[in-house]
Amino acid sequence: MDYGKLDASLAMAVDAEGRDAQVRELPVSVRLTGPLSEAQREQLRGCGVDGDDAGRTILTATLSRRDVEILADQPWVLFLTLSAQRRPL
Repeated sequence: MDYGKLDASLAMAVDAEGRDAQVRELPVSVRLTGPLSEAQREQLRGCGVDGDDAGRTILTATLSRRDVEILADQPWVLFLTLSAQRRPL
């Protein structure tokens, strides 16, 4: 896995002891290089990233540790960040 593509909080969550590699529980933002091919879209869907990506370069999903590992190794994924719940000011 390319840890250089993960922010610090996501890297810590992925490495957490006792976390099941297959359970989708990590809210993640995925930044992409640009428009995707059909094969790349299929790979995203296989990792649990659903929705219409029509030209979008940032997608959000709830991923497993294994999904994060797969996406971090893809050349068309720029960065993965752990999403945080926003609260009113």
